[in-house]
Amino acid sequence: MLTATSEIRIGNAGMHTTLVLERSVRGTVVRRDRLAYDTRFAATVAGKAEPVGHVFLIVAGRYAPAVGEAIEGPVGLVLADDEIERLGPNSRTFRTDGERVHVIHLRYSREDIAASVGMAAGRLALPDSFWDLALHVMDQPTAIGEVFDALASVGVTRPAVRIHEEPERYRRLWGALRPLYETYGGTVSLKQLAGSLEMSMRQVGRDAKDLANTFGMGNGFRDALLVLRLRVAVLLLSGPEASVGEVATLVGYGSPIAMARAFRDAKLPAPSAVQAALRSE
Repeated sequence: MLTATSEIRIGNAGMHTTLVLERSVRGTVVRRDRLAYDTRFAATVAGKAEPVGHVFLIVAGRYAPAVGEAIEGPVGLVLADDEIERLGPNSRTFRTDGERVHVIHLRYSREDIAASVGMAAGRLALPDSFWDLALHVMDQPTAIGEVFDALASVGVTRPAVRIHEEPERYRRLWGALRPLYETYGGTVSLKQLAGSLEMSMRQVGRDAKDLANTFGMGNGFRDALLVLRLRVAVLLLSGPEASVGEVATLVGYGSPIAMARAFRDAKLPAPSAVQAALRSE
């Protein structure tokens, strides 16, 4: 298992995340304060929707689907890929918000999901003991393996995930890539990466491609970091004290104009329009 953490603050709002990479499941544990997220403005991962299921556990906060009534957490769902990662014009959308929003998001292969997939399937029936465990994992994200086991025991997923001890070449490469996650998508060239690892560009490129394939990042780390940066920008724009310029700086764009260009390239509304929409609800 490989992990990385990141924390960011903007005025009286902020977010702390832990990324967990395992062979058969990718997970993110997120604690947000006063930040809203609406999948209408989610940068989409390139490519066609994949045969996966996203176990989306809102441990605290409000879940508001575009169609239907808003629900206060805890609430669990299994979302389709085109409802959270590869969104399209016809995708169902939702918003999560509140003073505190705590989320565990786990991406499984569809064959490892035992529950019905899609927002239309409704909420998962999860016992109070499961949510007690989820609260524990919010404070100790490295204990996420216990959630893997619990989801299997209540019939949401197939038999429990086996935690792997990754080879040295993966751990070494991840040690160099992890700061990119911690800074929400800071850029580095393959040449710089190879230099820091004292390896050839060819070997680093091969290992990076292998690592991305192993952990379900088929479009590679550059695309994954681009989507991450845009999604974090959208979150920060909802902050009560956030300005577009401050958000651009925090997520690594040279100027508000550069961030606006990135939003346009991703087919998103202008940052100021996204900010207005997020704050109006």
